[in-house]
Amino acid sequence: MKSRFVKARGLILGVMQKTKYFYLILILFCTILSCDNDKAKAGRFLLMGNNELANLNYKEAIRLYTEAIGKDPQFKEAYNNRGVALYKSGHYAEALNDYTFAIVQIDPTYTDAYKNRFEVNLVSGSYQRALEDAEYLATVYPDSAYTYLYQGLALTDLKRYDEAISKFDMAYQKDPENVEAVVNQANAYYMSNRYEKARELLQKAISIDATEANIYNTLALIATQEGDFQEALKQVNQAIEIDSRNGYFSNNRGFIYLNLGELEKAEADINMGIKLDPSNPWAYRNKAIFYYENKSFDAALRNIELAAQYDDSIPLLNHYWGLVLVELDRMDEACAKFLLSESSEKEMLIKKYCK
Repeated sequence: MKSRFVKARGLILGVMQKTKYFYLILILFCTILSCDNDKAKAGRFLLMGNNELANLNYKEAIRLYTEAIGKDPQFKEAYNNRGVALYKSGHYAEALNDYTFAIVQIDPTYTDAYKNRFEVNLVSGSYQRALEDAEYLATVYPDSAYTYLYQGLALTDLKRYDEAISKFDMAYQKDPENVEAVVNQANAYYMSNRYEKARELLQKAISIDATEANIYNTLALIATQEGDFQEALKQVNQAIEIDSRNGYFSNNRGFIYLNLGELEKAEADINMGIKLDPSNPWAYRNKAIFYYENKSFDAALRNIELAAQYDDSIPLLNHYWGLVLVELDRMDEACAKFLLSESSEKEMLIKKYCK
């Protein structure tokens, strides 16, 4: 599964990868030369598609899976695997359609498609639907730690933190070596402002697997919330040392540098975050703050508006949106944004700029 994001004030938390493998169905078909009916041809197309998918040739994999479906329109594995290739190439809606077709039109008990549909629902923000898929999987695999992990992830995004914490604990009880369950439980405590309990769990996670980068990223988030930016920098640097290609970690460090007044370093990290994930709204929000601090208000506004296109609920987005609009002398619009803000400065700004 794709790395999910738990949104934290001022930063992005790259939560642990939720599914380490997609559920590719590799079926052996007859190899006798005379076995050349449509189902056998479909099977060969599937195997060729799997080979292209393994080599990251998503466009060719999609073509081959489509050929397989053309030979056998009820070939659920071809729909599932084409969904994987579509997902990997960023076509979430099309991937969702393939998983759903495999379930609804072919096999309502096809758990591989449920697992993959859970992922695409979670990544695309359909958290309730993701939870429903996870709950179905729990009825099929009641003893699997991952079914509880999946439920916890969806519940976290639904902001049902206590329920999520319970599910993550159940996942841990099923598999005490499951560092993902522990870190994500810590994330849920962090998201609900219970920092000491989050720290306690992160220390437990270190004892399970000290190489899990998300442990240190979460510790950086906690330190940032507490205003200890030097400690935050130390922890996020450790996360980046382990996983230097994580755009969320880079963006998080950029936000820390903004708070330390090191704008050049902040810009470099935020730009890296955008390069690694161009659809990261938090990076655009942070870049807007960078431009605001540099008094480049038009550029700040462009980045705020871009961030809002992806997610208009980000903390501090409306706060800085209002401040930028004030500088552009668009006072009525600024006041509308301050009214939506959750910043501690909200009332002061409304009193200062709004009549």
